[in-house]
Amino acid sequence: MSEPDASAREWDVFISYSRSDAGKVSALASALQAHNLRVFVDDTAVDDFTSITATITEALAHSRILLALYSADYPQRRACQWELTYAYLTGQREGDPRRRTLVLNPEPASDHVHPVELRDARHWPWPTTPEGLDRLAARVADHVDTVTTFMGDAADASIVPWLPAPARTGSFRFTGRLPEQWRIHTALHRHRAPLVDQAGGGRGAQLRGMPGLGKSLLAQEYALHFSSAFPGGVFWFDLHPYQEQPSKAMESYAEQVSTVLAALRVTASTPSLPGLLSHLAVALGERNLPCLWVVDGVPDGLAADQLNLLRGPHLLTATLITTRSLRYTVFAECVDVAPLSDADGYRLLTSRRVPDDELEHAAALALVRDVGGHPEALDLLADLTATSTFLVVRNRLHAHGPDVLAGPRSVSANGAPARRPLATALLPRPLSGAGPADDVLRLLALACPAQLSQTALEDVLSSVGPYDPWDVGALVSEAVEALRGSGALCHEPLHDRSWTIHPLLARAVQRHDANVARQEDLRRVLLHTLVPGASLRTAVPDQSATTSPLKVELVPTASVGTRPSPLERAAAFDLQVELVTRVGVQPLPRDHGSLREALASLHSLFATTRELLHRVATETATPLTLPAVAARLTNTHLRPFLTTWHPALQEHEATRPPDVSPVEHERNWNRAPEMRADLAELRGPLTSVAEELAALCGVDLLTPSSPPG
Repeated sequence: MSEPDASAREWDVFISYSRSDAGKVSALASALQAHNLRVFVDDTAVDDFTSITATITEALAHSRILLALYSADYPQRRACQWELTYAYLTGQREGDPRRRTLVLNPEPASDHVHPVELRDARHWPWPTTPEGLDRLAARVADHVDTVTTFMGDAADASIVPWLPAPARTGSFRFTGRLPEQWRIHTALHRHRAPLVDQAGGGRGAQLRGMPGLGKSLLAQEYALHFSSAFPGGVFWFDLHPYQEQPSKAMESYAEQVSTVLAALRVTASTPSLPGLLSHLAVALGERNLPCLWVVDGVPDGLAADQLNLLRGPHLLTATLITTRSLRYTVFAECVDVAPLSDADGYRLLTSRRVPDDELEHAAALALVRDVGGHPEALDLLADLTATSTFLVVRNRLHAHGPDVLAGPRSVSANGAPARRPLATALLPRPLSGAGPADDVLRLLALACPAQLSQTALEDVLSSVGPYDPWDVGALVSEAVEALRGSGALCHEPLHDRSWTIHPLLARAVQRHDANVARQEDLRRVLLHTLVPGASLRTAVPDQSATTSPLKVELVPTASVGTRPSPLERAAAFDLQVELVTRVGVQPLPRDHGSLREALASLHSLFATTRELLHRVATETATPLTLPAVAARLTNTHLRPFLTTWHPALQEHEATRPPDVSPVEHERNWNRAPEMRADLAELRGPLTSVAEELAALCGVDLLTPSSPPG
C-alpha cells in the first residue's frame, strides 16, 4: 500500500496494528475506503525503542476514530499501545473511552484486551469472507458519522493538580512499560465492567516487587500518562523512609494528609488520621471529580485497619500503592513488577554508550542477564560504561574486592535523597547472625537460580543447629513469611512450597554476609542434603523452553572400589557406637524406662552427628559416604519422630499436678502406648543405618563376637 498523501491532513479512521498483522491491513483499508472513508495506515514499521514519528502523531490528532486490530501481539508493541492510549484518553475526556476506539479482535478470546472498558465493548471478529469485511466497513462508517470532531480538538487537557506538592516528573530513563500501565488502569477501573471481569473489586491496585525494580517510577509514569483520567488530581504520599518502622509510616501519612487538607483550605476539627480522611472525603465529594490516590513505599507489617486507612477516602478516588511486601494480597489487585526483558534491559544499559562491536554487544547482553534484568543495577552499570567498555564493566561486576553496585549515589531516580547503596539495599536487613530468616536467605542464595522446597530448607536447618528438630518446620515457615514481607522471595508456581530469589539478591547475600563461616557451614550441608553421596551440577537449560525451571542433576562422585579414608572410617565407628547404645536400636522394655529420656537420648544424636561431619569435612580429595548416611539418620528417621512426639509429650508434662511424680504422670499419659509403638517401629530403620555404618568402618557392633575357641 502506498504512503498516505501528506496533503490530506484529515482522516476518518486511523488503523493501529502490529507489524505481524500487516497482511490483514491492506484488505481492511481497501474495504473502508470503498465506503468513502479516509484511512490512515502507516506502511513503515515502528519498532520497539524508536520514537513515535511526527507523522503518526499528527495523523492521530487529525483522525476521528482509531480502529485497533487487537491481536495477541498488539499489547506487546510499544507504538500500538501509545496510539491506543492517545485515542482512549481522548474519548475518556469526552465521557466515553470507547467512543474514539473500535476493537477488531482476530483472537478467539478477549483476555489480552486492555483496558477493561475496551474488553467490555462488543468486538468485531476478523471477517473470513469479502462480504463480512464489507459489513464491517459499513458498521465503521456508521460509527464515524456519529463522531464530528477530530481527536486533536480534545487533545489539550487541563493541568491536573498534584498534592502534596511538588508534582513528580518521572524519569527520562524510564523504559515505557505501557502494557503494565494498562494493567494498572484495568485494575483501577474493573468495577466499570463487572460482568466481563469479575476478579477484583476495582478502584484499587498494588505494585509489588523487590527494591530497585522501578515500582515508584512505574506508578509515576502511570499517573503522568493517564493524568487526564483523573481531573480531580493526583494525591501522592511517600512512605519510603519508614520501611522498617510501620508506626512511623502511619504518622508520616497522617502529616501528609494534613498537608493536603491545608492546600485545599479545609479545616479539620480532629488531628486523628480517620478524622482527617473524613474531612478530605467531604471535600473530594464536593468537587465531584475522579482522582488518583497513590501511597508509595508501603512498609510490611501494617495491620488490616491501618491498611484500610491507606485507601482513597472517597468512591471517586482510585487507590494505587507500591510495596515490597507480598503479604497484602487481599488489599487490592496485585500487579507484580517483573525485571526487564533482555531487549528492554539492553536498551537501558546502552542508553549512555552504544557497543563498538559484536564482542561488546555480547558483553552488554551478558551484563543484562548477569543482573537478572534489574533496572536500577542496569542504570548504575550504564553510568560506568560511559567511561569504560562493557567487557571491563562486566569483569568489575564479578571481580573480588570493592562492589561496583555499592558506590554512593547522591540522588535517587525520582529526585528524592538517595537511600542505602543498591548492593546492600537489596538485603532485607544486614546479615550477621544465625537466625532462621537469615539462614533461609543464605540457603536460597547458595542454591540460586535453582529453587528450594520447604522440606529441603527444613532438612538443612535441622542438620546444622542450633535449632531443635521439632521446631524447624515452624521456624522455616516464619522465616519464609518474613522474607515474603520484604519482597525477597520469588515463588515457584510450578512447585508447591518452593522458592527462589533474584540473582542480584543472591549476589548481595554472598558478597555482604558478615557471617561467612555460617554461610560455609550451610553450603556444605546443603550440598549433601540435596545430593547425598554426589556432587551438585546445574543442568544446562533447554534454550527452546525458557520457561522451564532450572533443575538439579545428581552426579555420583564415588567410583566403584573407592575405599573410605581412615578418618571417615573412624567417624563412622564413633557414630555407630553412639547409635547402637541408645534407645531406638536398643529396645525400651514394656512399662519400664522414661519416654522423656528416650527423646533426649535420640535428640543428642544430632549434636554428635554434626560434630563428626565437621571432623571429616576437610576431606575433599576422597568422595565421602558418611554425610549421606548421616543425613538419612537425622532427617529421614529421627527428625519426623522427634517433631511428632516432643511437642506432644511436652504438652502432657505441662499438666502434671505438683503431688504427682514425673514418671507416674508419664505412665498415666493416654498416648504413651502409641509413642512406645512408634519408638519400636523406629528400631528397624535405625538398625539399618547402624549396619551401613558398620560396613563403612569395618567393625560391626551389632553382631556379638564369637567366644574364643
